Amino acid sequence: MAIAALIQQGTRVRVQRGKLPLAPTEVGRVGTVVEASVYYAHRYGVLLDGEKELRYYTPEELVVAEPVQLAADREAAKRRRALP
Repeated sequence: MAIAALIQQGTRVRVQRGKLPLAPTEVGRVGTVVEASVYYAHRYGVLLDGEKELRYYTPEELVVAEPVQLAADREAAKRRRALP
């Protein structure tokens, strides 16, 4: 069975308040997911806009602001029928 990360690398996300304590200055900030793995599904590495340091957030602390756009040839491939 294949398992994929819920939020893909390259996705633009917005930080929101979750279960864990979070600095109030981080809530509402926007960044890009640069580290996502099925082996570490409990955390995502996010590079916030204007920063050089990678920060880690839990899935409930992130909201997708702009999903990753697939290339046109990948979209066409997804619409084609699979071989029997």
